[in-house]
Amino acid sequence: MKKEFVFISILALLASFGCASGGGESQGVATDTEGVRTVTDESGFEKELGPAEINYQTATQFLAAGNYDEAISHLKTATTLKPNYLEAWSELGRTLTKVKDYTGSIAAYEKALALSPGNTSYISSIAYSYLYLENWDKAEEYYTKLVEKDSLSYEGNVHLGFIYQKRNDPDRAIISYEKALAAQPNDATTIGTLATLFEKKGDEEKRIEYLRRAIEAAPDNYKFKTQLGSAYMKKKDFANAVPIFEDLVKAYPDEYHYHQNLGLILSQMPERKGEAPAELEKTLELKGGDPYVSGILALVYNELKQHAKAIAAAKQGLETAAKLDDPEARTSQEPLLYYQWGVALSKLQSYDEAIAMFSKVVATKDPQWNEAATKEIARQERLKKIAEAKKQQQQ
Repeated sequence: MKKEFVFISILALLASFGCASGGGESQGVATDTEGVRTVTDESGFEKELGPAEINYQTATQFLAAGNYDEAISHLKTATTLKPNYLEAWSELGRTLTKVKDYTGSIAAYEKALALSPGNTSYISSIAYSYLYLENWDKAEEYYTKLVEKDSLSYEGNVHLGFIYQKRNDPDRAIISYEKALAAQPNDATTIGTLATLFEKKGDEEKRIEYLRRAIEAAPDNYKFKTQLGSAYMKKKDFANAVPIFEDLVKAYPDEYHYHQNLGLILSQMPERKGEAPAELEKTLELKGGDPYVSGILALVYNELKQHAKAIAAAKQGLETAAKLDDPEARTSQEPLLYYQWGVALSKLQSYDEAIAMFSKVVATKDPQWNEAATKEIARQERLKKIAEAKKQQQQ
């Protein structure tokens, strides 16, 4: 193979300088004294190749071997020798794109487009290079040409959608992406992108609609399922969220996020609240502890009247928080954890200890929990007096 490349390259070199090859012949190939190469095609007809064609043929051999530098050199020679050589300009553009010389690629494809006006392949290739150069204006100009030729051009519309998205123009991006879907209705990536755009616009209904379509187009894509489940959670549509996360937990049993979301959802459903602790406990096991999850677990155990377990969960959460490096993270969940610990102690009629816990909540001055904890302290004092009165009556 190397000998063949050398032989062809030498012929091209001699031809480009107008030198004779000596009139040798080999397997249907001959070169005359003016550097013209004659080949015999599959039908047995002779076809003359001039210096430009010889360089083009040599370039294709180098391309086949993956030698892009030599291929580009010969293609440039071919276009110099024959400025209207359409195939050489096109191949040069394609090869320069492969080596990420997008500026050079644009120049080559522009030459090809001038020789073949309106060629959508060349228009698309120029637009592609401008896209990689992040020249959004020029990329839009050329992709618009594709859309002008075909209003439902998938390539034109999907890339225009991307450009408008980059410009933070979601409305125009949505229009273009929807036109792209008209051409390819099952393009899951574009459907998912539309869901994201509607989320940014705050249109949760449309977001859910497109996420459903994305899952229909790509049933095994866990990202779409995760996003749809989260969208349902945001709407507090727990009935629709549960089966999604149940499927995800089965498919990815070691992903704590899915157990956590399922546990949080179940904790909000009175008829299934009893199933929540198992998922939250699994989350803590996989995650190695989490103060917030421990706080929610303590809350759920209190609601299930399992107060000893609620205290254990609160203690675990505080222990985990104490080990965190971030000072804010260490203290951010303390109000929730101390409050649930206090609730459990109150239910167990340990009023003094409950007051101590609620006092710790008040000490944090947390705006979410401060008022409730203050009221609980007063309530515990009343409960304590009632309990003492009953005790005296019994005596």
